[in-house]
Amino acid sequence: MSAEALACELSDVGRVTIRLRPTAINLLVGDAEPSYSFDLLGRLIGAYVGGLNYRRSLDNRVLSKMSGPDGTRQRRWLSPDEATRFLTAAYALAARAASAIGDPRLAVLQAWDSAALAADARRFATIYRPVSILPPDQYLALVLQATEGCSYNRCTFCDFYRDRPFRIKSADELRGHIAAVRAFFGPAIALRRSLFLADANALVAPMARLRAWLDVIDAEGLSQASGPPAGGIYSFIDAFDVHRKSLADWQELAGRGLRRVYIGMESGDDALLRFLRKPGTAGDVIEAVRLIKQAGIAASVIIMTGIGGDRSAAAHESGTIAALKAMPLAAGDIVYFSPFIDPPGSEYGTLAAAAGIRPLTPAEMAAQEARIRAALQTERDAGDAAPPQYARYDIREFVY
Repeated sequence: MSAEALACELSDVGRVTIRLRPTAINLLVGDAEPSYSFDLLGRLIGAYVGGLNYRRSLDNRVLSKMSGPDGTRQRRWLSPDEATRFLTAAYALAARAASAIGDPRLAVLQAWDSAALAADARRFATIYRPVSILPPDQYLALVLQATEGCSYNRCTFCDFYRDRPFRIKSADELRGHIAAVRAFFGPAIALRRSLFLADANALVAPMARLRAWLDVIDAEGLSQASGPPAGGIYSFIDAFDVHRKSLADWQELAGRGLRRVYIGMESGDDALLRFLRKPGTAGDVIEAVRLIKQAGIAASVIIMTGIGGDRSAAAHESGTIAALKAMPLAAGDIVYFSPFIDPPGSEYGTLAAAAGIRPLTPAEMAAQEARIRAALQTERDAGDAAPPQYARYDIREFVY
């Protein structure tokens, strides 16, 4: 993408360069740091300052991240006061640079202060229920909450949707939601690369409702051909719900722009799945992936490393390897390895403690992931098919 560079000299920091890109605005001090990224409305997206990476959420929280001396990731959410100080400093610098350059296109960088950011966060909360989680490749998606909550919502390890009942929106509700979303993002929608139908299990909706949603999406100019965003449609689904729709249904959805479906298998060990109160079996996931792939839709399977602790480690590992090997995964598909994070007060934590299960350490979870990857790579080396992508999925780094 082309970028137009504008520069000025500030007496206390030196040369400041602002790059106007088709999807974002970047500000760089000197040759390295600090650097800041803003959307086209001037909302701060992220920054690199003092060796730390920062990400700002649309509800105005700020996450800092860095790599520790041993290579592990360290992260924390800034306190409200810390976040306010950080954002105030960022916008003060941006406003000074914009004023010195004098280009009217940079006025968006001068329009924000603490009060405006707080008001923007309140507006965001009127449009969205909390966006609890997305797959890493969809962090820059335009989220459309066609449903709210999770249709199952009883897994012992998950607290993402405990605060809301499951609800499928009507086509008219989705139309109103899209209007509010588009007004909120304005030109900043250019940063959004795809559409994500949320929340947890939106594709469980009946085909008639899905068709109506897709008609609304097309009519509102958000289809794959008329973006932005124009990167297709993505969504979660539970494996045991995939067969509620026929192959013809899935082929129809592929033709309407559905590009990838994400399934949380968690483990290939059926005994562990029962302990997690996860409905269905590893075999259900295998068959679900086969059906989705047959319809021409890419699949992503999410594995939790460390789930089940020491008691289930061996069975979890071997069962997961066997299940993944049985799936027709190839280029365009993704296998995510998500280190298990036990949320405070979870039912899983209570049950695991009662059973005397020792949690795996971060190093043990990383070793488990490495062994699963190695086994899958050995299998791929023996065949001709292009492999899927293997990637880390750390839920602690999710920011929307």
